[in-house]
Amino acid sequence: MSEFVNEKMTPWGYIIDAQALPPFINASEFSNFTGGRYTGDRRIEANLPSASAAIRNYCGWHIFPNLLCGAVFNAYALRDAFVGPDLLIQLPSTFVTKIEKVIVNAKLNHTGEYVGDVCEDFDLNPGGLLKVFDVGCVDRKAKVFVKYRAGFSNGDIEDLKELTANRVTHAVTNTYGVSSEAAGGVSVSYSSAWTGSGSTSLSDDTREILNNYKVRGMY
Repeated sequence: MSEFVNEKMTPWGYIIDAQALPPFINASEFSNFTGGRYTGDRRIEANLPSASAAIRNYCGWHIFPNLLCGAVFNAYALRDAFVGPDLLIQLPSTFVTKIEKVIVNAKLNHTGEYVGDVCEDFDLNPGGLLKVFDVGCVDRKAKVFVKYRAGFSNGDIEDLKELTANRVTHAVTNTYGVSSEAAGGVSVSYSSAWTGSGSTSLSDDTREILNNYKVRGMY
């Protein structure tokens, strides 16, 4: 049996158990944020996925929803992360909720499942930094596989929902050369801080908020 029911490689180099990632908000939630001002505008649903993808790409991981994930690391790339017999791995997520398994000297078997030396003694901090204790000697050509759950639930990303609605509102209204817009709970002023006119461009203020969700880096 494969490690994942719906295996998909993400743009960020790790696997998720999902065929596709949903936008942070749907058309109904967007309507609530904007007081229904854009009801019936077909461009809204067209821009929601690209606005959400822009946020994910800036942060470097899927963020939402909470998903089963898998990351494979080359041991030679982790050489500087060994602290004595222990191994430090920065997982490619900033909100890891559970470690399912850690396998050193990992190889795929005929069923698509990773097998090898299972490590059960490890510690995880909220930022996704995994410390595996007493790994021992690892060949530089070996691989390390980590299966984990990561991502926020729907009720934990209200700020990202608002940013997505903000970005889509900007994309739609800027088509007509509007310099500012207020609708429902979303208020937007457009200036040189915006780095483009589409739903994928992010303002400096938006980037500052998103830095809290950004992956810090990987060993």
